[in-house]
Amino acid sequence: MRLHVLYRTHPGSNGKSRPSWYDRRTAWDSLEAALARVDDATVTVVADGGLPRELEGVIGPEHRQVTMRGGMASSSFRRALAIGRDLSRTEPEDTLFWFAEDDYLYRPDAMTALLAAAAAVPGADYLTLFTPDDTAWHRTHPSQPDHPVPPLDGGTVEAAGHRWRRIPKTTSTFGVRSAALRADRWLLDLGSRVGAPFDMATWHALQGLQPFPWRHLLSDLDPALSRRGAAKVVAKPVMRAVLNTTRLAGTPRVLVAPVDDLAVHMELDQLSARTDWAAVARATEEAVGRSRATGA
Repeated sequence: MRLHVLYRTHPGSNGKSRPSWYDRRTAWDSLEAALARVDDATVTVVADGGLPRELEGVIGPEHRQVTMRGGMASSSFRRALAIGRDLSRTEPEDTLFWFAEDDYLYRPDAMTALLAAAAAVPGADYLTLFTPDDTAWHRTHPSQPDHPVPPLDGGTVEAAGHRWRRIPKTTSTFGVRSAALRADRWLLDLGSRVGAPFDMATWHALQGLQPFPWRHLLSDLDPALSRRGAAKVVAKPVMRAVLNTTRLAGTPRVLVAPVDDLAVHMELDQLSARTDWAAVARATEEAVGRSRATGA
């Protein structure tokens, strides 16, 4: 099975609470180490506004780079979707596309396990390596309640030494089969326009679950600080209503993830306790001859 990675990055930063070992160079190095174990993998880097300083001179010419100017995560996601859709028309049909954000740390066996799970669970249209814990967010945002999903037939599935299960949602870092990407690109695009966190709403819609209670379509909208902002306030409830309706248009998709995360979103409130992620980061740095002190 062929693997094609669409890696989104940008030179800016945000106010998320990060662990002390957070570093985008380490994130990239961990992905490359995981891809080195895969027989047939290629990478396209989608850089919104250019590469961050940490990755300048690090991403080699063997990887295709596409520079764009969108300014928002949803914009670069839509660009990556368009590139993936175009590639899916010429790549082998069994290609698995991995859409990756630049703030994830991977275990070395992450990508081999991902491909093993794709082979072991042919009914899974989407796969991920990380299950987010959004309990606190759902508690304070009734506009997007969480939903349970039925388990896989027979319960969890063993693949590459890991147990895999069905989950209701993940983030914008995920894998998708070539045929599903072509069929769902319009819904993935639509879901990116409903307001943050757009990925949560999209995952619910893809699996036939109602993303927004009808009485909360106008909740949690961004403030209208400009003419463009005012347009978004008007448009987002419409987009949410369309997403609620289009979830019924096709066959519900299946999303699976390992019971124990094989990658992690490098935010303090998302670090799963069963893996020593700080040790994974240190091992990644040591493997490429870097140190936290010098960054070399």
